[in-house]
Order: sequence, then C-alpha cells, then structure tokens
Amino acid sequence: MMDAFYLKRKRQTRQAFTLLALIGLLFSMFNDPGGEWHQVWLRLPLLLTGSQQGWSWSGGFVLNIFISLVGMALATVMGLLLGLAMMAKHRWLSLPARAVMNFLRNSPWLVLLFSMLYLLPYHATLFGFSFTFSPLFKAIVGLSLPTAANFAEVIRGAVQSVHSGQWESARSLGYTWWQIYRLVILPQAFRRIIPGWMNLYALLTISTALATVTGVQEVVTLLRTTLATENESALVYFYVSVLLMFFCYCYPIALLARRLEKNTKGDAL
Repeated sequence: MMDAFYLKRKRQTRQAFTLLALIGLLFSMFNDPGGEWHQVWLRLPLLLTGSQQGWSWSGGFVLNIFISLVGMALATVMGLLLGLAMMAKHRWLSLPARAVMNFLRNSPWLVLLFSMLYLLPYHATLFGFSFTFSPLFKAIVGLSLPTAANFAEVIRGAVQSVHSGQWESARSLGYTWWQIYRLVILPQAFRRIIPGWMNLYALLTISTALATVTGVQEVVTLLRTTLATENESALVYFYVSVLLMFFCYCYPIALLARRLEKNTKGDAL
C-alpha cells in the first residue's frame, strides 16, 4: 500500500518537473525577440480570433471551434433521424436511409464541401421570406453531412448491441415501436453512443480546416492570406503552431472518449 503511494507521488513529481521544464522552454522560445517563435507570439491573437487586437471573434481558430460546435449539433440531429430510419421496419424508409448513409459516409469531405458551395444558392425565397446562405453556413452544412452519416452508423451499432430480451420484454408490456426506442432502447444505448459521438466531434474539429475552400476566415485561411507575406522559414512555425492548437483542443476529447469507451466495455462485461 505504501509502495503504491510513493510510486504515485514519484510519478506526480516527475510530471510536475516535466511540465515546468516545458513551460520554461516555451517561455525562452517565445521571448527571443529575433526568433521565429517570437513572431508567432506576436501574431497569436490574429491566429486565435481573426484580429490582431484580439477582440474579434469572427475568425481564426475560434471560428473553427464555432463551426465544429454548430456542425456537430446539426449532425447529431440529422444522424439520429437517419439512424432511426435505417432501423425502421418498413423497407421504403430503411432502404433509402441506408443508401443516403452509405453515400455520405463514403464520399470525400472536401468534395462534399465543394458540392455544398455550388449546389446551395446564395439567395432563396421560401413562403415569402428571403434567406441568404453565407459561405460559413455552406461550410457547416458540408461538414455536418458526412458526420451525420457516421453518427447514424454509431447509433445503429449501439442500438443493436442492446440485448434482444429488452425488446421482447418491452413488447410484452404493450409498448409501441416508438415507446420501446424512447423509453427502453435509447437510454441503454446512450452510454455506448457517447464515446463514438466524442470521437466524431474531434474528427469534425480537425476537418474544419477544410472550410478554407469556402473562403471563411478560419485559421488556415488566415495563414494563406494575411500571413502570406511572412518569410518561408517563419511560415513553417506558424503552421506548426496551428497544428498544436488543433492537437491541444482535440487530444483531451480523444482521451476522455477512450476512457468512457473502456468504462462502457467494463459495464457491458
């Protein structure tokens, strides 16, 4: 017992020293006035928010996060409807849903983005109301479609992993098809859906870099336009910094999803 306690304290101490050494290294790198990392530090507000003053939230990496959050919310709704349609008893509903899922899931994300960019009109009128589809909206739709297809498959696998006895018990109680899903199956499948949902969100966040093809001022677009005047040696450091931004945001999500997945497998056993 004491050995385990000392080993834990020793590991925590080693991790603390490693963290302090890393902080010291970063400070020395960014504090060098003549170095490339110092240029990155000066432009960091622009990379994060799209404005050198740091007060705007309409561009930069913050916009990538906004696209991922709104896109994941839209993909969650569409994926849930598509997943339930895939498992419907009626073939006229399940077959088209499976066809849509397979088409979107096996299509390149970049091609879907270009398709939404040209297929969706810039202006549309519906029931007397005029709508404007901005490049940002098209980017969100283009990224949410393949995410919804993958989420629908996650839902299908989670629902089918629920023991068949749950269905039989619910039918014996006189529950309807919708009541079985809403009250019995989905609550049990929810814990198995969450890890896959989080992994999909991390993948969607990484894929927001593709939104540069629509012209929105996310962080990669800023690198290609605003920072194009920097010398080539400095641009490498800017791209590495953006890579670290995505890593620092997505890696904790992946770790949490992995832990939840292990806990779910343990409960299933």
